[in-house]
Amino acid sequence: MNAVTIGRRKVAPLGFAEVFIRWGWRGVETAYGAHTRCNKRWVQECGGCDLLRRRRAYRDRLRELKHDRAA
Repeated sequence: MNAVTIGRRKVAPLGFAEVFIRWGWRGVETAYGAHTRCNKRWVQECGGCDLLRRRRAYRDRLRELKHDRAA
C-alpha cells in the first residue's frame, strides 16, 4: 500500500480521507487492511472530528439525492 512507516507506526496512506468519506469504516478496512486501532489513528491524523463531520455530510447528501430521485 501507500503507507509509510515512521518508527513502528504507519502514517495514513495517501487518499485515506477520501476513501473514508466515501466508503466509511468498512471501506477503509477493505481498502487498506489495517487493524481497527490503526484506522482510528489514521482518522485522527486526517482531521478527526472534522473528517467524521465530512463523512456524515456526504452520507446526508446521498440520502437527499436518493429521496429526490424517488419522489
